[in-house]
Amino acid sequence: MIIYLAFLTLFFAHVYSFPLSSSLTKREQPDAPPTPKIDLNPLEWGDLNFIHTTDIHGWLEGHTHEGSYNGDLGDLYSFIIRMKEKARSLKKDLFVVDTGDTHDGNGLSDVTTPHGRISQPILTHIPYDLLTVGNHELYLNDVIEHTYREYVPHWNKRYLASNVYFKDLHSGKTVPFGEKYTYFEGEFGTTILAFGFLFDFKGNGNMSVVQKAEDEIQQPWFKEALSSHNPDVVVLIGHAGLRLPDLNVVRKAIREHYPYKPIAVLGGHLHIRDFALYDEWSAGIASGRFMETVGFFSIQGVQKQNQHKKLINQRKIENEYPSNPPPGLVFKRRYLDQNRASYIFHSIDNGDVSNFDTTLGEDITKNITEWRNKLGILKAIGCAPQTYYRNDVPVNDSASIYKLTIDEVLPLAVTDYNRPVPPYFIFDTGTTRFDIYKGYFTLDNVEQVSPFINSMQYIANIPVDLAPKILEEANKADFGDGHKKRSYYSINNFTPFSCDDQESQSFVDRRAIQTPGHTTIDDLGTDGKVLVYWITLNNDALVYYCNSISQVLIMFYKKNVC
Repeated sequence: MIIYLAFLTLFFAHVYSFPLSSSLTKREQPDAPPTPKIDLNPLEWGDLNFIHTTDIHGWLEGHTHEGSYNGDLGDLYSFIIRMKEKARSLKKDLFVVDTGDTHDGNGLSDVTTPHGRISQPILTHIPYDLLTVGNHELYLNDVIEHTYREYVPHWNKRYLASNVYFKDLHSGKTVPFGEKYTYFEGEFGTTILAFGFLFDFKGNGNMSVVQKAEDEIQQPWFKEALSSHNPDVVVLIGHAGLRLPDLNVVRKAIREHYPYKPIAVLGGHLHIRDFALYDEWSAGIASGRFMETVGFFSIQGVQKQNQHKKLINQRKIENEYPSNPPPGLVFKRRYLDQNRASYIFHSIDNGDVSNFDTTLGEDITKNITEWRNKLGILKAIGCAPQTYYRNDVPVNDSASIYKLTIDEVLPLAVTDYNRPVPPYFIFDTGTTRFDIYKGYFTLDNVEQVSPFINSMQYIANIPVDLAPKILEEANKADFGDGHKKRSYYSINNFTPFSCDDQESQSFVDRRAIQTPGHTTIDDLGTDGKVLVYWITLNNDALVYYCNSISQVLIMFYKKNVC
């Protein structure tokens, strides 16, 4: 729990008991900053359409330091209702999907026991058509049981867990955590066969069992599901990366059974915006993290494919369909910044704000605000003298959260200066999950920055020349997600930290490293987000080597901890 406690004690010498400023009263959370000026283009609807969320990690209030993501779950609810109405007027099927990790990363979800006790019931108001389980639903037994007994039943057999099982420790009985698959028909006739898989997760509590996807699809139920249904579209949702083996082994098995059937893949876990084109009839989307992104994914040509197959069947020519494949599909995607301006633009044709909010959406917003106050997570425990970034600056920059950790946290919280030899730390950057913004630092911010319990293992009297060898061996490790980069950084003498800026500032201007508009590069190009304003570059950590044994050495594990 080192980093968690250190941020509490270090941040800050000055502790304040007064509440956050209420000067920024909005339809979103009271402390949300305004949305920056934006320029949007309409969404491109298809025969079949999806709204996608993933890796929410408890951020139901949205981002109260970042105007681009200042909507909350109430705003998202109203957006989905208005989009459903729009789909109905267009006579298009629209399905809403979440692909797991609903908590661990925010005070609203994490200060309760079990995690999610308050946030999960609020999430049940979102009219999801399909959901699946993430790894963060499976770490702790109390969370596993709460999710299985309280959350999963709400979704009326639409919560998919094709390769995850619940284990009752009293009876020893193991049963599916959710549905293996589901088959249903949309309002405008699109038939869906859906599966939901988790990546090969090994850190789960003993009240759950995770079967490898490649082993699970060898079970009779999977082949029976494919053989007994002839859907218009197969939907594969999963808490896994789009390009990693876990989902691809399932997709390939589906493709083997259905050579030309449309396959829509909706993934997550890696906390990125991504879109993958697999073949002419299958593609997948991943929609970010932390309620920053709402994905929109459309498929055009499903009706033409059905007409093509119907024509072949009418001709009654044996084996003609396999040798005469249907026309390819047209896939479109958009990564929507999670804010009211985007929601209103895309869901209300005339842009009339008065037509956007729903009664339940407003109630959800109020409920989130009330719970944030009741749980005490808005209480300021100190102030940050400046903003500290995870990715926007090099690790040796004064605005780097890692330099803050190195110069202030570890020396105060871990280092024992009575020891005769200097300390060496191996530090996993995944332990810090979010930026620290200038101004009040709250209990909510503590959970956002460092939601996990961290511990330090001490080994005495290690020869200094072994440190680079440890790093070399660590670089050889396979963490299963392709993130292997490590970085060195050396500590110099640190200056005691002080917080002398007592001004309340909800957010701060970004550094001068900027680019015109956020660009996501995926298999459809760079136009996934048609939104223009200035933001900072996402710089990777630089590599530094320490060549002086008198300096303290930190080894950063650039491991993705999702």
